Amino acid sequence: MKSCTFELIVNILTYAIKNQGTAFSQKDFKNVVYTKEFHNLDINAKIADGCEYLLKRGFLQIQNTNLMYYEKYKLPDTISINTENYTKVFKELSKRIILMHEGKEMINDTYEVKDDYADIIDAVDMTNSDFFSQEDAKEMRVTISKILVSLNVETKAHYSLLTILQLLELKSAMKVKIKTKECEFAATNVKFNKLQFNDASIVLHFDKCSFEIDGIEDILYIDSIDTLPLQEHIKKSKNILKSYPEDATREFIAFLDKYAS
Repeated sequence: MKSCTFELIVNILTYAIKNQGTAFSQKDFKNVVYTKEFHNLDINAKIADGCEYLLKRGFLQIQNTNLMYYEKYKLPDTISINTENYTKVFKELSKRIILMHEGKEMINDTYEVKDDYADIIDAVDMTNSDFFSQEDAKEMRVTISKILVSLNVETKAHYSLLTILQLLELKSAMKVKIKTKECEFAATNVKFNKLQFNDASIVLHFDKCSFEIDGIEDILYIDSIDTLPLQEHIKKSKNILKSYPEDATREFIAFLDKYAS
């Protein structure tokens, strides 16, 4: 991330949450933001950087249409907000979501976020596009899902919010184990459907069930129902990519090579 501050990112996400279900442009957001608060110099570039960050983290999605001059953004359908409709509540929720994603308890206003996992998100986006055949895309989704759940984060939570958000996009069949302060749950052959943020909890919605958790750290275990080892899936995926144009798959292959032993 270049010039956008943490506080401005929070404000953009807060605006998206307040306008849940409605698309907005960078110009729409600029019309309501207090630009003096963010040093009016280069405010357009800062807003663009903030939107790019939220896009790469899965907190925004682009609503494509040829009828609009400006790109329009909206909160993804995979994220649901169930809190009281107050700006202060939304802003605190935005801070909590971003901090949860970054694996931090607090961030100063000038914190610059690294694009450590941009390649994963690009791979998910490509897999969900029309580039691959249906059968090949299914294999890619399993491979990326296995890569995601193999990643450990340097926090008390075994899985990151990034992992959950991308599993929501992939919708591969998974098995999960969850343990809250009061209950323990398990489910097999379920697909991530939606992530709902409440005032003090999160609800994981699957295609067959849903679980309310206190935080991401309540998720003890996630894995694909496919029993083939990750390395075998990586080999299969790389072989599939050989049948597609090299210039279009080069970065995808490089992404898979990072996780090949």
